[in-house]
Amino acid sequence: MSWLFDLKYAIRLMLKRPGFTVFTMLIMACGLGLCIYMYSLINTLAFKPLPFPDGERMVMVSPSMNGIRFGDSPMSYADFKDIRDKSQRLEDIGYYYGDVANVSIDGKASHYIAIRSRSDLFAFTHTQPIMGRLFTDADTIEGANPVAVIGYELWQNYFGGRQDIIGQRVQINGIGTEIIGIMPLGYEFPMNNQIWLPSQLNEAKFTVEDAPKVSIFAKLKPGINLADADVELQDIMASRALQYPEINTGRSAFTITFMDSFIGEDSKPIFLVMLLGVGFVLLLACCNVGNLLLARATERSKESAIRIAHGAPTFRLVIQMMWESTLICTLGGILGVLFAGWGLSLTNGLIRSIVPVKPAFWWELGLDADVLLKTVLLVVIVSLVTGLLPAWKMTQCNINEVLRDGTRGAQSRSSGRISRILVIFEVALSCAVLSLGALLSLVVYEATKIDYGVQPQGIYTGKISLPDQYYNTPESLLTFYNRLQSDLEASPTISKAGMMSSVPGAFMVASKVELEGRQQLRSQQNLLPRANNVTVMPGTLKLLGVKLEEGRMLSLSDDQNSQKVVVITRSFAQRYWPEKSHIIGKRIRWAGKNGWYTVVGVVSHVIQGRPFGYSKRMPTVYRSLMQAPVRHLSVVANSAQRENLTIPIEQAVADIDTGLSVYQVKPLAQVIARNTAGLTYIAILFNVFGMIAVLLAGSGIYGVMAKAISQRYQELGIRRALGATESRIIHMLMKQGWLQLLIGLLISGPIVMFVGPLITRILGHSPWSVWALFALTAAGISGVVSLATLLPALKAVRLRPMDALREQ
Repeated sequence: MSWLFDLKYAIRLMLKRPGFTVFTMLIMACGLGLCIYMYSLINTLAFKPLPFPDGERMVMVSPSMNGIRFGDSPMSYADFKDIRDKSQRLEDIGYYYGDVANVSIDGKASHYIAIRSRSDLFAFTHTQPIMGRLFTDADTIEGANPVAVIGYELWQNYFGGRQDIIGQRVQINGIGTEIIGIMPLGYEFPMNNQIWLPSQLNEAKFTVEDAPKVSIFAKLKPGINLADADVELQDIMASRALQYPEINTGRSAFTITFMDSFIGEDSKPIFLVMLLGVGFVLLLACCNVGNLLLARATERSKESAIRIAHGAPTFRLVIQMMWESTLICTLGGILGVLFAGWGLSLTNGLIRSIVPVKPAFWWELGLDADVLLKTVLLVVIVSLVTGLLPAWKMTQCNINEVLRDGTRGAQSRSSGRISRILVIFEVALSCAVLSLGALLSLVVYEATKIDYGVQPQGIYTGKISLPDQYYNTPESLLTFYNRLQSDLEASPTISKAGMMSSVPGAFMVASKVELEGRQQLRSQQNLLPRANNVTVMPGTLKLLGVKLEEGRMLSLSDDQNSQKVVVITRSFAQRYWPEKSHIIGKRIRWAGKNGWYTVVGVVSHVIQGRPFGYSKRMPTVYRSLMQAPVRHLSVVANSAQRENLTIPIEQAVADIDTGLSVYQVKPLAQVIARNTAGLTYIAILFNVFGMIAVLLAGSGIYGVMAKAISQRYQELGIRRALGATESRIIHMLMKQGWLQLLIGLLISGPIVMFVGPLITRILGHSPWSVWALFALTAAGISGVVSLATLLPALKAVRLRPMDALREQ
């Protein structure tokens, strides 16, 4: 039962110094709590497999173009067939594609994104319905009875959980559709979907050139990794490029996890930098606690020497010190788990407000068994890290020297050296974390203040998807546009209205364009220039505050019977006609399409996507909806009084067609703000890491310096008695602290210079250079270190030399 005695002894020591115990426990709770929180957050968002059997092997197959990866884009159905038939490293290969689903019952319409697929999608996830059945091959034959499988949430919220729902017919896009099955609660595969419709693609009706786009899902065969599958896919696509050079030259494919596809591969480095930052904070906590325990061990060196002289086993002394470290880290871990759980519950609500529609169904943050198991392992590791060094130092003292020393707790030269090394690491880690946090904050702040080229104040926007069963001709689409705009502007709360295919700040994929006189060969189509393809109702750009720089805007006279015209952004002209001063009259057309469009106007640059990377600089071409009607569009409405326009917009759409619903109605400013909301949160987290790191470093340095100086009271008293002035003593102590500071800053410099450019390369440059931020951060930490050294130094010189000489 010696272990029980050692445990009781460690508890008595901790209770004897409650302030020290609480202080070290809180330091460890901060480090462990942040580490647990960030691991759970990042693991759930980016790394945790889908919650299905074989989830770790589930991937998507996405296209790449001339080496550029498009992780969230579909592929040609013709490519899918070849991959399905030839791949030896992938299995359970299938496809799906999104479709509009305006569900109408009793005159009330709601919008959903439906997934069209075959029954293999459900087999892929090994999921069966809780009621009814799934698709069969008969349901996927063209002309078959329309059927649908719905999600549990839709069944409960829209249909009131009716038990007789199976076999009932509802209007989906105006077509009577039979509900044949209900999926279990939480099933929303592949991406938050609540309606699944059978795919009825007829391969006889399309060729390799005009094959539809589909998203491909598959599983890696056991023992195969992403890189292995990518090599095979590249070979398959290279063979297709030889077979169809005009279509497939430059095209390839790769595998990507569902998580990476959803958050974007470019987000991974940011997450890794965050893990690096929180790892630094945990190391700081370990350095602090280890340093304090080392000082405590040095303080008890005489006691240890006496016990060893009386025959106490060295192992027992080590175990007693390890018990103290283990108890502190365990209590800190328990507090850290509570802090992390509280933070994750708050983050769940925050994520719902950041994500435009709904978070991915696997984004459910919490402390699951995996996290708790890793927490236990982490507590064991930090207990060893913080306890072994002090325990070892306590047993390495020279018994004769310690017993001969008349002072209690005299610090050995080696112990002081170890403490100084730990202080240096604290300075280096805190400076690195705070510098990177400041850089990330500035980059994100600059993105929030960037000019999108529009004036979003007072403007509301909402999306509408017109089903092709009723809006399948240009005339029907134009009639809808004109009536909707007329009804919106007739509302007393709306001063001006417009429409466009995609509002500024919303995600969109750039399209290939041909410039007159620069046509590429068909085999070189993938080398064509790219631009955002946006269709707008005449007057909408003016409503948004887009500035005309040259020529004219689109007008209502630009219709089906007039010359086809476009308005381009200045960035388009500068990128593709840099040598031309007169742009008006130039002609372009969309790749693979007949009909040239004449440039009639140039407007200022408008950011149609996120304010980072290529989308920030992507030029845009605007066509008139009167000449190029589309079924998926966004309503844009302005209120002079800046009122909430949700109800007027919804009412105007319902008055035209009760089977339609307008969705995602919100201020345009909110659409734009959500582009940076997630990164703003990450920047806040990183700065929290930095501030905690500085507090840990400052408190640790103060504790170590105070303890080191107090152990030199006799030395300082002798110096004072021999004539040393107070200022000379303070200067000597400060010089020692500054030397540690300088070494720590020199270590942190390369870390910041390596990681900093990684952030700016992904997100864009900040108005400050990395060196400038590092210098400012170093100056701030220098102030903290100087203060942490000065305070105990002042306390030391206030002692009278006689009192210092008597200090034990």
